[in-house]
Amino acid sequence: MTWLARLKKQKGPDTHPTKPPEPGFVGFVGTPGGHIQKITGSTTPANDPEPDPDRWAWPHSTAMNGAEIDTFTARLMQFTDRGLILDDAEQLADKMVTRDRESDDRRVCLECAHLTGYGAGPWACRGWQRAGIAIRSRDAQLPRDLVKILQRCDGFEGGTI
Repeated sequence: MTWLARLKKQKGPDTHPTKPPEPGFVGFVGTPGGHIQKITGSTTPANDPEPDPDRWAWPHSTAMNGAEIDTFTARLMQFTDRGLILDDAEQLADKMVTRDRESDDRRVCLECAHLTGYGAGPWACRGWQRAGIAIRSRDAQLPRDLVKILQRCDGFEGGTI
């Protein structure tokens, strides 16, 4: 006998309840209607609000929420555009996320509109008088590590982020 013949001959499960096995038995026994493969998952009603994608993110966990991810990405692009290598830019952008969560008022020079320079080359501050970092404009050169340190600066002028 072939498999096809066996399948055609096979009887489906009985979906009607059986009679009680003993007198006094209250319930009926039956099998569920149809095969499990035909059962579909429940769908949410159309009037239910969309689930919040940030429900498991900050402040409920250490994961970044959508707004923090967008800001992180923008900062990463800004820092790499200023000449930082990707690893340094990513570490600094991550440090900025922590700074924002803690409501820290310090800034890095790389966020300032007065900063000039690129990458490993010389950095300089065009707001040197207000920032109080030099007496003459030619002395307004900044060390490469200083532009990546969180600090308070009177000459800070916010950039695009």
